[in-house]
Amino acid sequence: MKSRLLPRFSFRFLFGVTFVFALLGAMVQAAYAGYIIAISLLMMLGSVLSFFLVGYLFFLVQWIMAGLRPRRDLAEPGSPFADGQLPPQILPPTDPSN
Repeated sequence: MKSRLLPRFSFRFLFGVTFVFALLGAMVQAAYAGYIIAISLLMMLGSVLSFFLVGYLFFLVQWIMAGLRPRRDLAEPGSPFADGQLPPQILPPTDPSN
C-alpha cells in the first residue's frame, strides 16, 4: 500500500497556482509603481477576501455558540400531520364574505 503522507497535485494545478501568484505579484509591483488600476484591483480583491473572512469568523462564532447551548429533546418528535389533523391556528380565520 502506498503512503498517503504527501498530497498529490498535478502539474497543471501547480502551474495554475504559480501563474495566479505571479499575476498577483505583478499587480502588487504595479500598485507600488502608482498605477491606479492595479491599486483598485488589489482593493477589490482585498475587500472580497475580507468579506469572506468576516463571514467565516461569524460562522465560527455561531457554531461555537450552538455547541455550547444545552440540548433539549423535542416533546413531540415527528410530523405534526402524522395523525391526520391540522396544526393549531395562530391567527383566527378571516371571513371572506366581508
